[in-house]
Amino acid sequence: MTISKDLFLALLSLDAYNRGYGAGIDGLGGGGSKIGTATVGSDELLPDGAQAAGFYAVSYDTPYGTVISYRGTDNFTYDDVRGASDITKGWTIGAGLTGENPWGIAAQSGLTIDFYDAVVGDDEPYDLYGQKPIVTGHSLGGGLAGL
Repeated sequence: MTISKDLFLALLSLDAYNRGYGAGIDGLGGGGSKIGTATVGSDELLPDGAQAAGFYAVSYDTPYGTVISYRGTDNFTYDDVRGASDITKGWTIGAGLTGENPWGIAAQSGLTIDFYDAVVGDDEPYDLYGQKPIVTGHSLGGGLAGL
């Protein structure tokens, strides 16, 4: 039985919460592990400062091509490592702020673009031939995917 592409992308949006630092489910495996027909990419592509900013994304090699899933809000209360960084460094993107400020407010916007560029291998903004990754995410991650 096969599942629809939309359901598969929704599952990859959920899976981003279960990989890397702060994983909701430990032991699923890192780069090279599988989720269904998708192969998980390497955490080495995450930009410097990602964890401090509360940012996490993962890439997958799928039958539909490369997919990037951006993790959504998972730390809106204070902790010692990330603070409440999703509020200050993620949600503020919705107010039109970018990561280009001295306080690091909305830093997740810049990290989103840096991760995308690392996966794609260039910074070409146009997809003339349909070769760019599919982007997905849940909650804040959906907003980052839209960015």
